[in-house]
Amino acid sequence: MTNERFNELLRGPLAHPIAPLTINRLVMALWSVVNATGDAGAAALEAYCRERDAMDWADEAFPAEDERP
Repeated sequence: MTNERFNELLRGPLAHPIAPLTINRLVMALWSVVNATGDAGAAALEAYCRERDAMDWADEAFPAEDERP
């Protein structure tokens, strides 16, 4: 999928004027893709979540107060 098409989907059928409903649509789309891709999709999501969690809790993710803009 091209970036252009992905953005069209985000701005089109996945978008909703009420933000929580947009988030719900994104969650349901993610669920659908993971289910469609089987074990490989589930493994990719698990790996992404592990990496994201590690980055969120790493000291580098939170600059010191005097280093913040």
